[in-house]
Amino acid sequence: MRSTRILKQGLLLAVCAALAGVLAGCPKHENLPTALDVVEAAAPDSFKVTAHGIDGDGNYDYDLTWRIADSSVVDRYRLYLVGAGFTPELVYETTPSETDALALPVTLPYNGQGLQFGLSSVSTGAVESAMTVATIPAYP
Repeated sequence: MRSTRILKQGLLLAVCAALAGVLAGCPKHENLPTALDVVEAAAPDSFKVTAHGIDGDGNYDYDLTWRIADSSVVDRYRLYLVGAGFTPELVYETTPSETDALALPVTLPYNGQGLQFGLSSVSTGAVESAMTVATIPAYP
């Protein structure tokens, strides 16, 4: 019993000495690269889905609308389908020139009640914002 205690203490001392050697031997990293000057876009605000109508072919039309604080730094918007799998699935990308009114029409061949869409903005510096989520409401 005494020999196992001595062995454990010796092993602990050896580990401490090795750790002290590693910490003492690490050089300082003072030559870090300069920070990147990136442009960030705000996340879309007031994102909502509105049921618009059923067309002659039985397709369901929805309008997706949102606002953005500063659209001058937005390169594109990304629309995701959220909750259908483990990760959000990118379903559409659009540029601000294509969506001047910050609206996007969506047509589905079925009633999409309860489906969730996520919307994010990508800045001119290629930085994607946080995602804003909206749920398709019940059809009137």
